[in-house]
Amino acid sequence: MTVYDLSLRHIFAFNSVAETLNMSKSAHNLFITQSAVSQTIKDMENKFTVKLFIRQNKRLCLTREGEELYIYTKKIISLLEDAQLCLENFNSLKMGRVRVGASSTIGNYLLPETVKTFNEQYPGIDIDIFIGNTHEVIDKLRLSDIDVGLIEGLPQTDDTSVKITKFMEDELIFICSPQHRFAKRKVVNLKDLSGENFIIREQGSGTRQIIETEFAKRGINVNMPYKFNNSEAIKNAVSCNLGISVLSKLIVKKDLSTNMLSRINIKGLNIYRWFYLLRINTCNRAQNLFIRHILESAKNI
Repeated sequence: MTVYDLSLRHIFAFNSVAETLNMSKSAHNLFITQSAVSQTIKDMENKFTVKLFIRQNKRLCLTREGEELYIYTKKIISLLEDAQLCLENFNSLKMGRVRVGASSTIGNYLLPETVKTFNEQYPGIDIDIFIGNTHEVIDKLRLSDIDVGLIEGLPQTDDTSVKITKFMEDELIFICSPQHRFAKRKVVNLKDLSGENFIIREQGSGTRQIIETEFAKRGINVNMPYKFNNSEAIKNAVSCNLGISVLSKLIVKKDLSTNMLSRINIKGLNIYRWFYLLRINTCNRAQNLFIRHILESAKNI
């Protein structure tokens, strides 16, 4: 069997079963019989001499071959949907959709205003937003679950199909509670950080990766008793004087102005990072317009 023998029937049937892991649900979703779904999967397995699904403890599971094929069928279906939107909206942008994945700082503190101004110009284009850590956003992009990824820090990926564009510089700020001993000091030396309780993001966070790299370069050893997967929790923990932390200036700007948090000025340590825009296949007008809007908006922040 060659790729030319694969029909859309094969692709949609396999993709549906891979998503639901249930033949009956897939048959219902595709408006065909369960036996037709089962036969289509068997046809693919027989012609390619692979096993795409197995049963474990009475549950349907993807094999390694099935997992790999699933990545491609999702991309094919996503491209077909893009093609449909392209044809439907070739001369107008009355309708459209852009699926955006963003790491937490960008998703919570930068995107809302950006989406608002974009929607004012293009009210017919829907923006679907997923917020996760950097690794999750890259995985979503690879699986074609999102069209555009916005992350903090240079992505660690060997996938050459991912196009990477810098779009905004961000400053990371050391913070503490107003009750912390550092709050009363104009400048803190690097060596004074050693032994401090440091509140950090979860593994996979772009912010965490940058901070751990900076600490390792300078030989700074801190205690990390608390790990949180969102910035609001970190701010609350710092304000309760559980430790110090580092967060984006975007996140703590308001808290610093209201004295809920204090900035720690560390001698010889200023940390900046870039926000990056990621894409693989950006071919419809709505996606291109949104990307252009992101790049233009970043210049004014």
